[in-house]
Amino acid sequence: MKISVFYSHILVASEQTGLTVTDVLKQVHEFGIDAVELDLDQALPDKEEMKERLERANISVASMYAFFDFGNDPNVEPGLKFIDTAAFLGAGKVLVIPGFIEESAGTEERDNALQRMVGALQVMCDYAEQKNILVTLEDFDDFRAPFSTSGELLWFMEQVPKLGCTFDTGNFLVLGEDELEAFEKLKARIVHVHLKDRSLDEGNGGVPKITTDGTRLFPSPVGYGIIRIEEILNRLKANGYRDTLAIEHFDAANELSYMEQSAEWLRSRLH
Repeated sequence: MKISVFYSHILVASEQTGLTVTDVLKQVHEFGIDAVELDLDQALPDKEEMKERLERANISVASMYAFFDFGNDPNVEPGLKFIDTAAFLGAGKVLVIPGFIEESAGTEERDNALQRMVGALQVMCDYAEQKNILVTLEDFDDFRAPFSTSGELLWFMEQVPKLGCTFDTGNFLVLGEDELEAFEKLKARIVHVHLKDRSLDEGNGGVPKITTDGTRLFPSPVGYGIIRIEEILNRLKANGYRDTLAIEHFDAANELSYMEQSAEWLRSRLH
């Protein structure tokens, strides 16, 4: 299986250490990471330069992600341009965050927003199929996201059969759902994986995520927190998953060190 990491972590590591982005990319590749998860906003200023920078570092693009507001604006054209950019950069998958719904929204407003999201995702899936790209949705850790639990993800995938699941190991806990139970419900649709661990230790530093019951979850290197990552890896292997495993720990106090620890732990479990 291939290991990737969020390009955002590379940029933050550059800021935290004073190293150039090129130097961080070199170190990341030496850690055994050979791909990135790339935000559309990071690629758009100069996608040609981004492609050259990553190619020089022998780093590919495993997946791209982008935020939209299809619930309010059903114009899917920006989504199709996103897929074109992903194709140019050689990404085989895209993660779409189709929008958020405020908790104050009424039933009719919520239903209409969901149907607009579904319509946009259907068009994007059909278009992406022509480019040999998979469109995915993840369990997003935001109370306003109508796709934050396994049940909500399954609903979207029933409406949009071509939609795949990016399984984020660390986000289900934020909404109070067990990650292993969620895996069993979603395993038939998983095409991409974000390995995100969580820590209860404030000593880790970084910005905590607050769960529904008020628990403070801090960033953690993969394998060093409370999420049952090793069990998920075992189940992925048993389920025949052989694709990318993306290291993720946004808001970490030391991104470069976390990337190294995560990659080392993960590589030791893949052999």
